[in-house]
Amino acid sequence: MKDIKLKVIKGGLHQTVQKTNKVFSNAYATNTRLMGVFVVYIHWGFDIPDLDSNLHQFFYIDAEEFGIESYRGVLGNDFDIIYDVEQSMIGGLGGSKVDLTEKEAVYLVQKYADMTKSNGSHLPPGREEFLFILSKSVSMTLLEENALLNKLCVRMETNEQVINYFLMRFFAKDTEAIKFLSTKPVSISSAPNKLSETLCKNTIEIYDNAGSTSYLCESLIENNNRYQLILSEIYLDAKRVASFHIRSSFFISTTEAAMLLGRPEYITVYDITIDLKDVRKAVGKLYSGALHKNQENGYLFLQFKSNNDHLKEAVYRLNDDIRGIFYVTEYGQLIAVSYSVSSIGRIEKELLMSLGPAIMLIAKYEFKESVFYEFVQGDFSEFSEFIDYLNETDS
Repeated sequence: MKDIKLKVIKGGLHQTVQKTNKVFSNAYATNTRLMGVFVVYIHWGFDIPDLDSNLHQFFYIDAEEFGIESYRGVLGNDFDIIYDVEQSMIGGLGGSKVDLTEKEAVYLVQKYADMTKSNGSHLPPGREEFLFILSKSVSMTLLEENALLNKLCVRMETNEQVINYFLMRFFAKDTEAIKFLSTKPVSISSAPNKLSETLCKNTIEIYDNAGSTSYLCESLIENNNRYQLILSEIYLDAKRVASFHIRSSFFISTTEAAMLLGRPEYITVYDITIDLKDVRKAVGKLYSGALHKNQENGYLFLQFKSNNDHLKEAVYRLNDDIRGIFYVTEYGQLIAVSYSVSSIGRIEKELLMSLGPAIMLIAKYEFKESVFYEFVQGDFSEFSEFIDYLNETDS
């Protein structure tokens, strides 16, 4: 075995970063600003004897309200670690990377750090590593700000995409994005409520009125488990909102909301034939960009689609960006979940190719509405027990 020489840095990573001169290498952001969140990555180089002289910084930014929500820094060039951190940050955003200049990257970090502080919140853990960015002198002209915002926003390809993004941003009270998507000012004072709401579902119908085309929208929004149905009319001009009027709004019950949000759910169940930790590691490797979450009776992986093309459709649902859910239970089962026949079919092939004899197919199910999270929250040792429970409930 070769001797491994370790270099101990007195004072730790924070002091190491603070006391060295940083040289900008490259940066990018995800073009997901219109989703309300995006990630900024900055790579710096600096000279430290006997140490890999690179710092990779990742900023997860909530552009609606919180500013810099989380931060991760990686010292050195271990690309496996960098990739894992990157995927944990951008894996669920569904966007593409766009290159940033040093000025643009620094400006964004400073802008959203100011938002964090102005909201009375603290900058996230690890802030000592990026304080040097906040002390840099940078300013941008209005033209440069607009060019940067254009970089951060995905290009509009369909009218439905424009409408869905606009309504999402309008109900979230995101004035910067509303302005970007409109040809003239739209006041958020016309919104039915003052609080920020989540667009859970939107249905668009084209209306032709004597040659003038408008779009009638039925939007289901939610705040603190209170649901409201909003009916509105939108006119477009060159992929921008030219006119927007709310026609009516009314609250509905959680039961009515659940009916509107209902969709088929496809579930495939496997028995695990090897150690659970090995299967969990294999699923994590196969779906490296998935979000991970510990549950009381298992471990959950949530894999998102690689893009946000679901916003291009006439019917938008909040969770349509989910490609698949994978649940490794403490009782030795792997549960795969998706929302279309084609998607669950591809997932089954992926699991077979990757895990092979480590899993054994037990059953496949199709449900008219979502039941999976009811299973996760219950105390069932096997999925078949949950099916028996559902049958008893229905009888």
